[in-house]
Amino acid sequence: MTVTILDAVGNTPVVEIQQMNPNPGVRMFAKLEYMNPGGSIKDRAALYMIQAGEASGRLTKDKTVIEATSGNTGIGLAMVCAVKGFRLALTMAENASEERKRILKARGAKIILTPKHLGSDGAIEEAYRLARENPEKYFITDQYNNPANWQAHYHTTGPEIMAQVPEKPASVVASVGTSGTLMGLSRYFREHSPKTRMVCAEPFLGHGIQGLKNMKESYTPEIYDKTRLDKILNIDDALAFDTARQLAVKEGLFVGMSAGAAMAAAIQEAQTLEKGVVVVIFPDSGERYLSTSLFSVQQKVPLHLFDTRSGKKQPFKPVKPDTISIYTCGPTVYQRLDPGSFRRYVFTDLLVRYLAFHKVDVNHVINITDYDDRTIDGANRAGQDVVEFTRPYIQAFHQDLQRLKIRPAQAFPRVSAHFNDMADLTRKLLDKGYAYEKLHSVYFDISKVAEYGHLSKMDIQKIRVGATVDLDEYEKQNPRDFTLFKRVRLSELRRGIGVKTEWGQVRPSLHLQCATLSMLFLGVPFDIHAGSRELVFPHHENERAIARAAQDRELAHVWLHCDPVQYDGSLGAASIHDLTLDTLADLGWDDGTIRFWLLSGHYRRGLMLSERSLTDARATLNRINRCIALLEQLRSGGDQVKDLPPGEIDQLMYDIRQGILTALADDLKVSAALAALLAGIKTINTLISRHRISNRDADLILSGLQEMDRIFQVCEFNHQPICSQQVKDLLRQRQAARENKDWATADQLRGQLVAMGISVHDQKVETD
Repeated sequence: MTVTILDAVGNTPVVEIQQMNPNPGVRMFAKLEYMNPGGSIKDRAALYMIQAGEASGRLTKDKTVIEATSGNTGIGLAMVCAVKGFRLALTMAENASEERKRILKARGAKIILTPKHLGSDGAIEEAYRLARENPEKYFITDQYNNPANWQAHYHTTGPEIMAQVPEKPASVVASVGTSGTLMGLSRYFREHSPKTRMVCAEPFLGHGIQGLKNMKESYTPEIYDKTRLDKILNIDDALAFDTARQLAVKEGLFVGMSAGAAMAAAIQEAQTLEKGVVVVIFPDSGERYLSTSLFSVQQKVPLHLFDTRSGKKQPFKPVKPDTISIYTCGPTVYQRLDPGSFRRYVFTDLLVRYLAFHKVDVNHVINITDYDDRTIDGANRAGQDVVEFTRPYIQAFHQDLQRLKIRPAQAFPRVSAHFNDMADLTRKLLDKGYAYEKLHSVYFDISKVAEYGHLSKMDIQKIRVGATVDLDEYEKQNPRDFTLFKRVRLSELRRGIGVKTEWGQVRPSLHLQCATLSMLFLGVPFDIHAGSRELVFPHHENERAIARAAQDRELAHVWLHCDPVQYDGSLGAASIHDLTLDTLADLGWDDGTIRFWLLSGHYRRGLMLSERSLTDARATLNRINRCIALLEQLRSGGDQVKDLPPGEIDQLMYDIRQGILTALADDLKVSAALAALLAGIKTINTLISRHRISNRDADLILSGLQEMDRIFQVCEFNHQPICSQQVKDLLRQRQAARENKDWATADQLRGQLVAMGISVHDQKVETD
């Protein structure tokens, strides 16, 4: 008897899941289908479909087998065709993993790539076209409609599971690909173990899991019958990917994306059982995904940022895989900060919280300039020393950050605590010839830095002396050079102002301060330098020059700059600098509205501070928070609702989440992110008004909104319950009056509710 590799298809092992089993009362087993000789569960279907074609007489040696595939079915067919001597052509989307393409080519398959934006649909359409137009040339296995696909699992996979596990499974979990596995196993267990539940792991619409599909997103296989499934669990991409990684780390099982999704669903299923056996199907191994981001050694952060230095948006690549370092230019603490000054901290906070959401550690440093011309002059006018004068402004700055829910930085170094470090850096610049001393001041020679001006795109020859740079023409070798340490004036010396150094009694420039502190606390290079656009020249240009001179390296990989805030005078103050969080609060504007207004525009576009912009921000935020309050009432209530199709709320929350994260990944496009949130809120309000939100749905939506608000920090949760029976009765009576167009009664009932402290907001219900 001749034995070939095809005789090794099937009889794959089952192993018990130990570390990742969430329920000690349940035993979990994984069936390792990547132990098939072709490397995936699709070997079974490929063999059965080719054998069925041969048996029917439609597949002959003069024909080429053709199939649409994302990879695994094609690999199985390539193996079977190689043994049996058939030619093979495969249509597949061009974004299939490189490993799969190489395996197919190695086995002699002809690959016909279709546009990636068409996904599996494009590959299916092309395969059907070729087979339809060339029936004498092609035999199409047609895995999506061929009963041999599911029969392979009915006759082999199902019986193997029953023989390999200690008792009849309570649940069998598989991910949805071409559906053959699910349909074959559901038929088998319905006949041989009717109490076994068939659970399907299905991705959400808009997913990125190779090899899987949401049945709404493309052509539905005609072998698929969802009534044969007992439960469908939608699995998020990130959860599927993370579960696949955990399987490698905790169980030693190196599996692919589809297995990660199936395992995530199996864990959820196990948590619902008291006892029994759960079997999960692992369709392929992780080796076929090494060209994807699934097992990236360095964690990829989904983020593109506009770098001021390069002048273009580019993928963000961290300097180190485990921590992202960010430096934000801090305040000069000689007065309370105005609302516009907080824009740089709020936009950086959005970035930090977005990174933290992706479980990336952030080392954020914000300097505090407590020693410069303005703090010294302010202390002099107040008759105080600088430390005493700046202390309340530093405290107020931290309090304002807290009020605006800005996450504290890992360090807030004060300039006054690091004079020695600044002197050390200056000494290094002198030794390397980038700086010079003249009349007890020390200056930086910009002619020694070839790339000076590249950050700001400034032509050195066009710098207006005295207007855009500090001017001490009688001292400098070149009036365009900038100061590192400046000799104090006699009046300042008399008051004890200045730092004693080998160059005399001096004080450091802002450029030296920030360059020293950023390099001291973050090293060179660090990831991101953030600030306001007005600081690009000369301040950030000079910082960059100091770092390049001292370390022969760039100070930061990415330079981010937010546009300034304009003020139209409508809030009563003559200037924006006359406004603080306290004065705005006195005018009736709460801190949450201020934060939402600061976040509402993209950081690279100007922002207007006006009564109208704050009013719009408050109205939008109130709309979000009213929806949250209604959901909290529904969560604690017990009203009957009309059933929604299974998974509709899960898909809605997935769409909101993906809309927000996709927008923020694209250079923090917060306006698009908020648009996705508000579109979701509109849909939720419509469902509430139609009594389509159950207690469970409300809880699920609130959890999703809370998760997203970890980034925004603008929503209000845990509202006081207002659902007394009296309030419920009045609300029902008013709703009935409105439905009967009895507006007088509706208005009277609204007045009663308002008198009780209940704010009533009617939602516009859109008709189908």
